[in-house]
Formats: sequence, C-alpha cells, structure tokens
Amino acid sequence: MKKLHVSFEDFGKITRQIGNLKHPNILPLVGCNSTGEETLLIYKYQSNGSLLNLLEDHVAGKKVFPWKLRLSIASGIARGLDFIYQNFHNHEIISHGNLKSSNILLGENDEPLIGEYGYTRLLDPKEASLFSSNCYTAPEKTLSEQGDVYSFGIILLELLTGKTVEKSGIDLPKWVRSMVREEWTGEVFDKELNNDAREYAFPLLNIALKCVSNSPEHRPTMAEVMEKIEEMVNVHDDESISSMASLESSPHPQDCCLLHTIIPETWDTPGSNY
Repeated sequence: MKKLHVSFEDFGKITRQIGNLKHPNILPLVGCNSTGEETLLIYKYQSNGSLLNLLEDHVAGKKVFPWKLRLSIASGIARGLDFIYQNFHNHEIISHGNLKSSNILLGENDEPLIGEYGYTRLLDPKEASLFSSNCYTAPEKTLSEQGDVYSFGIILLELLTGKTVEKSGIDLPKWVRSMVREEWTGEVFDKELNNDAREYAFPLLNIALKCVSNSPEHRPTMAEVMEKIEEMVNVHDDESISSMASLESSPHPQDCCLLHTIIPETWDTPGSNY
C-alpha cells in the first residue's frame, strides 16, 4: 500500500479494530508497519493458496473439488462475515468491500480465511472506487453489509458452477438467471457435481440468487445467510450419517438404492423476484 490516506491516529484505530477481530475464518492481521512512503499490512503466509487457485486448478483438471469441501468453504466464509457484522460492539462497522475468491485463502485443512478485511478503509476513495469495476461488486457500489452479501453471492455461484469471474469478467448472475429462466437450471451446476451433490446444490443456488439481487433491500442479512447455510450443513451431515448406517446394517448393500430427498424450507424475501 502506498502512502496512507487516513490520519496516523485513524490508521492505528482501524488496524487495532481489525487486529482484535479473532475468528477461525478471518485471516489474522499479524502486524503492520507505516513509513512516510509506504504502509505494510502483514499476514501469515498460507501455502494452500486461495479459493481462486483451487477453482482454476479444478477447471484445469489438476485438483478434485468435492461437494463436501465446497459446502464447507461456503459455510466458513458465511460464519466469518457474520462474525464481522455481529461483533462490532461500540466500534463503527468496517465492511470488507473487496470480497472475492482471490481474497479467500485456504488454511492447512482447506478452511477458508477471509483476507484483506478492512483494507478499503485505508485507501484513497478514488483508489477504493476501482474495486467497483470488478465482477463481485454490487450495482449500488457502496461499502456496506448488503454489498458484502452480494459479493458473497457471487462466490457461492462460483462454487456451484465451477466458473470464475475474476479473470473472465463473466456476468455470472445474469448467466445463471438466464439458465433458470429457460428452465435449464440443472445445466448451471459444475459437471463434476454428481446427482447426490446436486440435490443439495439447489437450495444453495436459491440462497446465492437472493444474495445477488439487484436491489440491496431484497438481499438477506449475513446472519440470515449463515443460518440457512448452517441448516444445509446440518442436514447434509445427518443424511450422510444416515446413509452410512443404512449401508452398514444392510445384509445386501449391493441390492440397495438409497435416495434422500431434501425439501428446503421456503425462504421468502420481501419483494424478491426469485
């Protein structure tokens, strides 16, 4: 980062607030150093790279990206973002403002770590506005919870479709909506997701589409998003345990066909088009 565009006092206040935010899904700020010419924010190196790296390696056939890991990553990001908005206490809320796949790093066990949190607050407003040109930014182009919800929705769509927007520039919400409108919803999902995974993917797609609503007032809060994703994780885990138990207790597992149907709870957002 070049020369500070906030006062030294504000810089200390902002970095202390960021540094004090401790959560398993937020990349911790290790330290910072500011001179007259340059400011450094220091984080622990993550050898597993970013979510963008994983998606690109998966598309290139270099890595498998199973549904369970995708759901785990979605859940972890949601928990981290919800923590940000639920734990500001007496401080002013600091939105992320530049949430994207390359800013989601992966820890030792591939757990998602939200990086560059608070970075936009230290930038010149003209520089911060550059982020508004990326494909993760909400139409209203403001630093807010609803803006972060929109960006998170784009990441969910990337996890579901296997497509990345950061380098391709594809309008992913527009493409997905067109597929749904033409009743080709099944073609939206990454071809590597099998039928069992797609059964769980449909509810997550519904959440993603609500997150990327063009109107901020029609988007859910991060708390609502996290709650719905956690419900999916719990159901997925319960179904997996049930499936294993059924297979182990069956005398002829080769003759059994287990089918689990999930009917997601209706989640209506006032004024939503979905």
